Amino acid sequence: MKREHLRFIVCSASDTGLPARSATVVYGEAMLTMQTEEVKRDIVREAHRLLKSGGRYGIHEMCLLSDRLDENTRKETERALTGVVHHGVRPLSVSEWRSLLESEGFEVQSMNMASMSLLEPQRLISDEGVAGALRFAWNVLHDSEARRRVFEMRSVFRQYRKELAAVALVAIKH
Repeated sequence: MKREHLRFIVCSASDTGLPARSATVVYGEAMLTMQTEEVKRDIVREAHRLLKSGGRYGIHEMCLLSDRLDENTRKETERALTGVVHHGVRPLSVSEWRSLLESEGFEVQSMNMASMSLLEPQRLISDEGVAGALRFAWNVLHDSEARRRVFEMRSVFRQYRKELAAVALVAIKH
């Protein structure tokens, strides 16, 4: 089947170069968590610019489970995640994610959370299906560096399971 109406672009999420009000849906997958506060805002503004009125913006990100997490625990969690991901990781609490979206002109319509069990066998099967989970396991078993990194990430996710979760938010542009 030909899909001549589709095109793929490589660009900055904060400056896509696409026309304003040209999309009905914009989706960001685990991208904002890796950005500074300023870049998070720039990306959310770009999503808002791209969307037509009534358009939806969906994000799926890591989140902190508490708004009252003390600053030391928050920084320790960020350092541990940054250490295994090898990139700055700055998760927000659910209310902070909501506030970010609302401050940039969105109205949050739905929110769903899941445990941070991303690299656990049952979650892999649930997310990828049996064939995908087996392919992932095969690749990890045959690449010692990948195996080390996956186990290190899973260890950090387990260690901070009381502080971390995943959150999916859908917001509407009015």
